Amino acid sequence: MKTVRIIRMIVAAIFLGATIAYFLTFDNSRESIELLRAHESLEFVEVSQLIPSTIALSMGALLFWLCATFAMGRIYCSTVCPVGTLSDLFMRLRRELGKLFPKQLRLQFRWKNPSRLRYHIMAVYFICLVIGIMAVPFLMEPWNIVRNAASLGNDRILDQTWALLGVNMFLGVSITGVVTLAAVAVWGFLAGRDYCNVVCPVGQAMALIDRYALLHIEFDPDRCISCLQCEEVCRSSCIKVTERRVDNSRCVKCLDCVTRCPANAIRLQATRNRAATPLAEKG
Repeated sequence: MKTVRIIRMIVAAIFLGATIAYFLTFDNSRESIELLRAHESLEFVEVSQLIPSTIALSMGALLFWLCATFAMGRIYCSTVCPVGTLSDLFMRLRRELGKLFPKQLRLQFRWKNPSRLRYHIMAVYFICLVIGIMAVPFLMEPWNIVRNAASLGNDRILDQTWALLGVNMFLGVSITGVVTLAAVAVWGFLAGRDYCNVVCPVGQAMALIDRYALLHIEFDPDRCISCLQCEEVCRSSCIKVTERRVDNSRCVKCLDCVTRCPANAIRLQATRNRAATPLAEKG
């Protein structure tokens, strides 16, 4: 399972790097042939994303991610999604800084109850889609979030989009790019994958499918020694050791908990284990 986790991290790094390069090499003037070639060679990153592929009616990508999610859960969120990888990087930054300042930046993502706010945000998202207020989805979708942030290095990415939305291009690039990047950085630094489980519309759609996924994270009650290590490293705050419970709808299948567990008591598997009697949490 450690090998699978390493592969996941490599894929995530490749897609994040390719996504940033894709945006930075975008040139709607098409004056540079070399820049055009570089951009077109990276178009696989856009095709692989859910929102752009759905808009382009690319059913192949959509069906692939539906099948992948039914099979393994939210692996899209832990591999291909650029915002998810950015959140992980800022979370990792806090973890490293926490080694230098353990009292101020101790990183423990203990269990948090699912936020009801996610349902209200999703309602706003779909209402805006239906009535045509596209600025709101444009600010919420992960692909567009990275595009907003990348516009700080290449403003040609967004000039046509902001024109369609009726916003001055300079204001759109300057304000949205800075605010977007700051929001992702702060949220990832302080709360790990909370954005993915509260705001992201793709994450919420994946969560609904993940409830019926073939593979899911499960406790083995007979093996668990209540060391709480899996709960402390869970970037989605969806593990509750005292109840031997994992909220797989919020789990992004990063596999950190599986590789951290010293007793092999938490695993990615197809079978369901019986719930254990709640234990007293170690202080």
